[in-house]
Amino acid sequence: MSKDKDGPKPPPKPNKIIPSPPKAPTIGDKIRAGQLLSSHLRRIAQEETEFVEHPDGDKMVSKAEALARLMFKLALGWTEDDVKTGKKKIHNPSAGMIALIWDRIEGRSVPLAGGDKDKRTLPKKVSEESKNRLNRMVTGDNGDVN
Repeated sequence: MSKDKDGPKPPPKPNKIIPSPPKAPTIGDKIRAGQLLSSHLRRIAQEETEFVEHPDGDKMVSKAEALARLMFKLALGWTEDDVKTGKKKIHNPSAGMIALIWDRIEGRSVPLAGGDKDKRTLPKKVSEESKNRLNRMVTGDNGDVN
């Protein structure tokens, strides 16, 4: 069999095969991964497997309710008996947890974590970007550098 330009070529030798480097995840990959994680978290949060103290005895609730109760416990503070000393130990309310619960109840988005110096929330960033785009449309500036 002759080896011309259009003909089949023999496969490379096994000792010379170099795997291609892994591709960096794209924004779409990260979004899909985040959505998948969120759906699993929602499903697991609905499982009724946790016990909480109730006036009539322990009550079984969902993981989400147990987590919300724990958040309120941290926000309000609590006391516990210290087994070693026999005294009551006081845990002060958590200001960060109070703010988080308040923001969630009011429907505000939580500020994005990271290097945002101004601590802008996502809605503020979106509205600023929309305002900038409208201004560019009015002035006819398409963002090109001359």
